[in-house]
Amino acid sequence: MSGQRILVTGSTRGIGRGIAERFLQDGETVILHGRTTQAVDRALSDLHPDFPHAEGLAADLSDRSAIRRLAEVCGAIDVLINNAGLYIEGPADRLTATDWNRLMAVNLSAAWLLSRAFLDGLRERRGVIVNIASDAAFIGVAAGSAYCASKGALVGLTRALAIELMPEVRVMCVCPGPVETDMMRDQVKAATDPIAAQAQWLDYAPLKRVARPDEIAALVACAASRDTGFATGAAWLIDGGLTAGKRPG
Repeated sequence: MSGQRILVTGSTRGIGRGIAERFLQDGETVILHGRTTQAVDRALSDLHPDFPHAEGLAADLSDRSAIRRLAEVCGAIDVLINNAGLYIEGPADRLTATDWNRLMAVNLSAAWLLSRAFLDGLRERRGVIVNIASDAAFIGVAAGSAYCASKGALVGLTRALAIELMPEVRVMCVCPGPVETDMMRDQVKAATDPIAAQAQWLDYAPLKRVARPDEIAALVACAASRDTGFATGAAWLIDGGLTAGKRPG
C-alpha cells in the first residue's frame, strides 16, 4: 500500500491512534483527525520524531459545515477510515433527544457525509472506505440503545455503499469487541470496585481478554489492502468470539 494518503477520523487516541500508527509504520501518509486542534497537536507531537510525514486536521464531526471544511482542506485521499465515534450510555426512557442526535451525527452521519465529500477522489484512485462499527451492531446492550442503533446502521451503510460504488470503490466494515484503550482504563479506575470492573472486562469475551488497539489496526489494514481486493460490503468482526455464542458451564 506504500505511498497512499489515508484519513483516519478520531485518531488522536484509542483505536484510531492505533490504526494511524499502523499505516504510518507501513509507510503511508496519514492525516490524523481530532475534535480539537489541541488534541491533534498533542498527537502529532508524539508521532513526529518517528513519523514526520504525519499530518493533522481538527473538526467537530457533529457539525456539517466543519465536515465540509475538513474535506476541502484535506484534499484527495486513497483511503477513508471512518473511526470517530461517541458512546453515550443511558436507559431509553432517560436518554435525551440531544444525546441521541449528537451520537447519530458523529457515529453515522459523519461517515456518510465524509464518504460523499471524498467520493470523486476515491473513485479516481480506486480507493477504499473502512467504517469502524462494533460488536454492538449485532447484539443488544442495556442502556446502549442509541449506540447499538448507530453501529447497526453503519453496517447497513457499508453494505449499501459497497453495492452502489463498486467496482471503483470498495467499502468495508470492521467491528471490534472490547478494546483496551485509555477510555476503558479511565472507566475501570472510576468504578466503585476497579478490580471487579477489570475482571468483568476480561471475562466479557470468550477469549477471556480484551483486544489491543494494534490488533484492530491489523484487521483495518487488511480490509484496506489491495491484497483483499475481492472483499467489499463485508462486516468483519474482531470481538474475541463474543457474538459467536456462549459455551455451556
